[in-house]
Amino acid sequence: MRKAKIKNMEDITNKKVAIDVDGDGKSDLRIDIKFIGLLVGGIISLTMTYSQLTSEIEIAKTLPEYKIEQDDTKVINQKIDYLIRELEKYEEQTNRRLNNLEDKVYKK
Repeated sequence: MRKAKIKNMEDITNKKVAIDVDGDGKSDLRIDIKFIGLLVGGIISLTMTYSQLTSEIEIAKTLPEYKIEQDDTKVINQKIDYLIRELEKYEEQTNRRLNNLEDKVYKK
């Protein structure tokens, strides 16, 4: 009985819809049920995303405009300086490791 149910589900999902576009009696497009389901799901997903995005844009329009103050740029500059220092430390460590490896390989 279970195999019969599985076979029936396969029959349902493997059904194809033939579409004749130019009217010559031959099917031009063959679309199966799975593809139609995916297509409908994709369209629903896109419309939901679009409606949510437009509502968020409307909310953002009501917010006050953000002004960059001197303190913000100061913090950003401090972060950039910190990153530069960390990268320099990393570069020094890498150079030391490379030199150690070269010494080991060439047995200096």
